[in-house]
Amino acid sequence: MQEATLDLIEFSSLVPIKALGMAHCRELLDQSEVSVVGKGGVVFEQGAEAKNILYVMAGEVELHINGKMEKRIKGGTRLAKLPLEQGRYYQYAALALTDVICVSVDPAVLDGMLSWGQAGGYEVQELDGVHDDSADDWMAKLLQAKVLHRIPPANIQSVFMSMATHHFTLGESVVRQGEEGEHFYIIREGRCQVSRKTRKNPEGMLLATLQEGDSFGEEALISGGKRNASVIMETTGVLMSLSRADFLELLKEPLLKWISYAEGRELAADGATWVDVRLPGEYQTRHIQHGVNIPLPLLRAKLEKLDSKMKYLLYCDSGRRASIAAYLLAQRGFDSFALQGSLDNVPASEMV
Repeated sequence: MQEATLDLIEFSSLVPIKALGMAHCRELLDQSEVSVVGKGGVVFEQGAEAKNILYVMAGEVELHINGKMEKRIKGGTRLAKLPLEQGRYYQYAALALTDVICVSVDPAVLDGMLSWGQAGGYEVQELDGVHDDSADDWMAKLLQAKVLHRIPPANIQSVFMSMATHHFTLGESVVRQGEEGEHFYIIREGRCQVSRKTRKNPEGMLLATLQEGDSFGEEALISGGKRNASVIMETTGVLMSLSRADFLELLKEPLLKWISYAEGRELAADGATWVDVRLPGEYQTRHIQHGVNIPLPLLRAKLEKLDSKMKYLLYCDSGRRASIAAYLLAQRGFDSFALQGSLDNVPASEMV
């Protein structure tokens, strides 16, 4: 298939995409694949897995069942506004009678946007007092996050309804290292700097710069401990927050998956990787066989090196750090699990 471009207005007329606002349509189109199938080519085969939703935007397609022609669909017609098929597997075989332009839409992303747009029927004004394109763009970007694909639609609605808006000035402190964690934050506008004080760096060492769409503050809420870093505004900005109670109920619990060691051992036998998130000294003392050590403070920096197709089994001494690590990975779309309990439950023969 060759790549092609598509007009936003045409895309926004498709069903059920037309139920979305224009900002969401734009974000969805940016994530969708537009391609050309040459005359005589196969758009999809009967019985193949339907991973995405396909629409015919131009040209003509013929649908067959067991070699028998059932119907034709031409781009621009009423039928072409509907998906070629809807189901886990293709009931038909689709053949291109002419050169055909198709658009392929991720159903998980579309479902997330529709869930937000239709659940409850409320407007953006209820969230922030102002309805503008920047608000729509921000929420559309957040809805693209893989973390929301694993959260029930009702929770997505509640997340937005429970968020509070905070305006910050340049240099203003958002959270301070050592204080109690009370909120989870998402950056709507602006940039933040994350730093941590150590004995060697009492003035603070820069750890990261966060920008629009990034989030922070979950570690203290999940672990019940104090803030392990400070966050200050690098620019003026607007942050959205969830209280500890709302965060734990709406985001943490749906994402966090706990397993016993026996369950983890079965997953490891199928190719999953054990990851010890303790410090190197703790890891060297004892650890599960065939695992790797990625200390929790370094996990964010190592994310780009992890295989998105791999399952990760996170563990520590008590489960506290493992739960934080598993949440961080799940938040970024990884299939991750936290080991329940302590390493004392792991057979000594399977420890090093």
